[in-house]
Amino acid sequence: MIVTSVDVLSRRLKPLCSRDNHVMKYESAGSRANSGDEASYHCGSVGCSARYNPTNGYFMLIGMPDHANAVDEPGVNTLTCPRHGRWLYRREGTEAEAGVRWLCGVEGCDHRYSANTKAEWVRT
Repeated sequence: MIVTSVDVLSRRLKPLCSRDNHVMKYESAGSRANSGDEASYHCGSVGCSARYNPTNGYFMLIGMPDHANAVDEPGVNTLTCPRHGRWLYRREGTEAEAGVRWLCGVEGCDHRYSANTKAEWVRT
């Protein structure tokens, strides 16, 4: 496992929100909407505060703009990349793909995990 501070979040991902399955949107670190220290993806649905980045996995960013804290999304972060040790994200699939696909969010990494299920992904 390689864990370094140079692991960069890819801007080309299409992670699904852990709460409502919408495709999340990229935000650079320190942007007006993302006062955190790292780039992340956020859900664009009104009232949803879910985010994703490889370091924190799925989380919520709470607090004041100058002092925000990442809070884990319970039961969502369960798989890490064996190459980078970073949390995987759930990706948008196609109708031809059965099950759930999890991928590494680190730029250039092609690690993926396919959950062997035909059911919809359910957050518990």
